[in-house]
Amino acid sequence: MTLNQIIEKIKTQAESHKMVGKFAVGAEFDFAVDEVKYYPLVWLVPNGFTFNTEQKAVNYDFSMLVMDRQFESGSNTIEVLSDTAGIIIDIVTLLKRNVTDADFEVQVSGNAEPFFDSRVDICGGHGISFTINTPYLESYCDIPT
Repeated sequence: MTLNQIIEKIKTQAESHKMVGKFAVGAEFDFAVDEVKYYPLVWLVPNGFTFNTEQKAVNYDFSMLVMDRQFESGSNTIEVLSDTAGIIIDIVTLLKRNVTDADFEVQVSGNAEPFFDSRVDICGGHGISFTINTPYLESYCDIPT
């Protein structure tokens, strides 16, 4: 399974969530809030992969940031944190339930860290790291020549 195929599966599940306003992929420094018209935003950051021929595994690492607008007064901060935490949990659940591909396993183990940003919009949310485990099939016939 390729990185593009994995991202497409994550995108499909994130965009199916009724609360998600936009899905984007890229390095964290590519984030430009002035381009975002719809929130909450799910921002997926590919963080490389591990490749293990002995265990026949390719494991892709990602960070996922889920953010929403905050009022300047900060009066909706807890609601933003609650909603973004729920969206992260929901997307992982959707990936585990709806992606029935045997070559796709979601592994989440860690802390979801709250964050706040005020570049153009005042945003808050959570970020979490996770891994998608795929098998290494060692298929010589699939190599373009």
